[in-house]
Amino acid sequence: MGKYLLSIAFAILFLFPSVVLGQESDYEKEFEAFKKKQQNEFNDFKNKADEEFAAFLKETWQKFEASKAEPVPTRPEPVKPTSFDKKKPAPAPVEVKPVAPKTPEVETPAPVPVDIPAIAPGTKVERASVTFYGTPMNVATDLLNGFALAGTDEKAVGDAWAKLCKAEFEPLVNDCARLKKEHALNDWGFLMFTKQLGVQAFGAGRPDDIAFLQMFLLNQCGYKARLAKVGDRLKLLVATESTVYGTPYLNMNGVKYYVCEPAKNESKNVYTYKQDFANAKNLVSLSFATLPAFAMDEFTETVSPSAKSALKVNTVVNKNLIDFYKDYPQCDVAIHYHAPMSKELKASLYPQLQAAIKGKSQKDAANILIDFVQNSFKYLTDGEQFGYEKPNFMDENFFYPACDCEDRAILFSNLVKDLLGLDAVLLDYPNHIASAVCFGEDIAGDYVRLDGKKYLICDPTYIGAPIGRCMDRFKAVSPEIIR
Repeated sequence: MGKYLLSIAFAILFLFPSVVLGQESDYEKEFEAFKKKQQNEFNDFKNKADEEFAAFLKETWQKFEASKAEPVPTRPEPVKPTSFDKKKPAPAPVEVKPVAPKTPEVETPAPVPVDIPAIAPGTKVERASVTFYGTPMNVATDLLNGFALAGTDEKAVGDAWAKLCKAEFEPLVNDCARLKKEHALNDWGFLMFTKQLGVQAFGAGRPDDIAFLQMFLLNQCGYKARLAKVGDRLKLLVATESTVYGTPYLNMNGVKYYVCEPAKNESKNVYTYKQDFANAKNLVSLSFATLPAFAMDEFTETVSPSAKSALKVNTVVNKNLIDFYKDYPQCDVAIHYHAPMSKELKASLYPQLQAAIKGKSQKDAANILIDFVQNSFKYLTDGEQFGYEKPNFMDENFFYPACDCEDRAILFSNLVKDLLGLDAVLLDYPNHIASAVCFGEDIAGDYVRLDGKKYLICDPTYIGAPIGRCMDRFKAVSPEIIR
């Protein structure tokens, strides 16, 4: 009897794994069936949305009048920077009163997650190399072979949308979304990439097809973009989180859609449709969480406060990144202020500055940094150097021959934050920008008070001035605060 029971026990032990494996196999089949059902439901929804939008595009577009472009903020900066008179007795410190902070007109909504169409298993994908700011990116462009709009009227646009949606467009859209992530492109960088993709696929002489392709890709990736007809040309319109200066726009239900690449003396009459594509949920951001990862095209420069200074800093920047910045739209100074420094510049610049301030008090370290920024760069206004108002991103200071007040203030404030761990803000006067720093030491000097804390005024364009010195002509002027 005991042997019989033992045999049964062994039989159960041998059978148990197969039972478990059978159950696991059933679970896997159920899960795969569930996933397939979900995917089919999503595809049905997607196909319906694509078909409805194609029909909507074929309807007569409505006439709108574009609003006049918001003028680019200009600062009538002095031709020469102000020099500090070290022989002049130091006046009593003054408190500079900033203006009340502006209340944002509209709260920027958080980005809405968007489902990017997946590439179906077994799909054969052929990719071509697209060069974007010196960086090769492989994209499934075979969908675009032979593609061309039949015209710029509503029917031609609707037919083109339907044609792409009926084809296997998933590899192209999926690749674009993947490359955006892999190369850390911000939203505007992604928009620029879609244009370069169109230029390489169609040639620069086909702007209507390029604008259509951009609209298609941006919509499929979840961005508020649309086509408009101005004259006999198609234009891309994009809704952005922040102001794009010098560019006309349409205000549609409280959302500003900017006209990309407007021509001079172009008609204000814009024809477009009211309804967005179902997937177009997000505004295009001009801000940077991280910088784009471009192939390296090294540019080196040595900067120093003076020929006699022991502080001679060898710096490295990526010219491909500089070229990208050069094509960036004119936007708020705050976007430039919050854009990070590239890892290449930081790796070359910071160790040398850290060595120079090692063991120093906050006051002495900050004076070393402000002297470095005041005297290491030639001063030129944007008008003299570029012919238009252009705040620099930090890397650009180490590429172009000169910089002006906002460029220096942005750089100094970020150096203080990163190397000294102190909070800093920008002081935006009508025709000047300086910095203010919240020190952990009690340091005498001119200051502003923010949130109950004293921020010492530090001016990287007041040549020779130590921290805590405000130019005399700005002591009675109330600046705006840029945090």
